[in-house]
Amino acid sequence: GNWINDDVEYALPWPKWERDVAKAKQLMAEAGYPNGFNVDWVTPVPNYYSRGERVVSQLQSIGIRAKLQVMERGVFQKKMESGLKDWPGVQIIMNATRIGGTWSNWYDSMFKCGGFQARDFFCVTNLDNKFNQYSASYNSNERKDLAEQIQRDILENYYFVPVFRHAFVNAIGPRIAGAKWQDVFPTYLTSGYPYPWEDIQLKETAAAEK
Repeated sequence: GNWINDDVEYALPWPKWERDVAKAKQLMAEAGYPNGFNVDWVTPVPNYYSRGERVVSQLQSIGIRAKLQVMERGVFQKKMESGLKDWPGVQIIMNATRIGGTWSNWYDSMFKCGGFQARDFFCVTNLDNKFNQYSASYNSNERKDLAEQIQRDILENYYFVPVFRHAFVNAIGPRIAGAKWQDVFPTYLTSGYPYPWEDIQLKETAAAEK
């Protein structure tokens, strides 16, 4: 699937591939690596270390040999801000993105040259130029077309490989006045949790106000 959530503005739908170890090994052989290859480190964003262990195991099953590198969140963020010079050798970085209201939130921070989590990792001038054109346009059709062009190029060239979509578990307890999840979670497009808390009412409070 797409590395950008498919429920935000201008997100491009993308096929989700099923796990197929035999097919993956075949593709490895066709690419010239029948015996696999070595990766220096797989570094997951803290603190998803168990997720990183699973990815290392899955890579090893098709011949990609790697070790897991763990670090504190502050160290990880500092290295990401520093760019490629702090990630020598062959590295796989498992980063994570926050939910944004539009696809451009992801691009601006995670891909654009100089972005908060991108720095000099990609710097694809053609795509950055299209993004600047998108940002300057007031034509919704043009913006949609540019957004889809950029996302398609990223996915077809495997700049990013989506691994998982993390879901926060939210529940409505028996004392909450809201009947539907939208009543207590109006920010679901921009956040992984409900807020502001002061807008969430208890049944007894709501009844007293009436």
